[in-house]
Amino acid sequence: MKMVSRDGLRLVAVAALVLLTFSCQDGTVAPGEVPQPQFAQQASSSNAEFLAAIMDNVNAALEAQGAEYRVAMAEYITGAGGEEGNTVLSKVVGNKQLTFDFVPFDPRRVTWSGSVAGPDDDITYAVDMTGDAVPPLGGLGQPTTDAAIDRAMATWDGEQCSTLPITQNPDFGLDLGFTAFFFINGQGGPAMVADVQHAGWTDINFPGGILGATFTLVFFPITDIDNNGKGDVAFREIYYDPSFSWADDGVSSIDVETVALHEAGHGLSQAHFGKVFLKNDLSVKASPRAVMNAFYLGPQRTLLGTDNGGHCSNWAQWPNN
Repeated sequence: MKMVSRDGLRLVAVAALVLLTFSCQDGTVAPGEVPQPQFAQQASSSNAEFLAAIMDNVNAALEAQGAEYRVAMAEYITGAGGEEGNTVLSKVVGNKQLTFDFVPFDPRRVTWSGSVAGPDDDITYAVDMTGDAVPPLGGLGQPTTDAAIDRAMATWDGEQCSTLPITQNPDFGLDLGFTAFFFINGQGGPAMVADVQHAGWTDINFPGGILGATFTLVFFPITDIDNNGKGDVAFREIYYDPSFSWADDGVSSIDVETVALHEAGHGLSQAHFGKVFLKNDLSVKASPRAVMNAFYLGPQRTLLGTDNGGHCSNWAQWPNN
């Protein structure tokens, strides 16, 4: 595939999954016990190497501190063009679920997620409201980007098949960016204030046209205390790339709400789904079209059929799943 410029014109996004292999100790999940999602296309080596470097650096720092969590995976999308022909860009099938998930009433998350009364069944999110919350390109201000992210979270919260409470925690005026803090000295901050943290635009400048990335940090050694066949998530962080022109009009450039909705889907344990391919006339088609397609295909602020199905399959029984 041929890369296109970062002006937001005819951009599509390639998704990839990067997993680390953890050693097992007593009481942890063995590598073969947690099913792995299927995906059709790996990232370019430069993207994969960059994210691998982030994960290696962060995990080395966490190990040195004796921390109880590690970065286990990174989901990301990149801007790419295409070549002539009916080229399949992505084909992702499966149960639409990531292989790591939150545990309801998990006492290990109470510090940043639960109330002072103890663990609860909410999934919380926080939005960086410092200067990092403003993309350098596109002319958007912090209230606009915050509102777009809030709308994206409210869309997932509005799903009727689940009573999952998605609530917002304050950012306490902190520069959110746990992953960036350990990868790039002086960027971001080590605070965890919610289960899903939107860390803004300036902490990590991704290569290869990456629009955004969601990092999953899991409790380590990997556990599965609710015996659902998935490793237990500590928290997730979402980063947006500063090199693109971002918009909030639902029609131009890279739409904040659309990307936030997609990345928040990953934050809520949903995987990519569907087939995206280039037609002979170089137009891009998705089958089926969904927010959780592996490519950015333009503004899409409402959830479609497979998005609903993926969310419901994961959360319909919460907190009893």
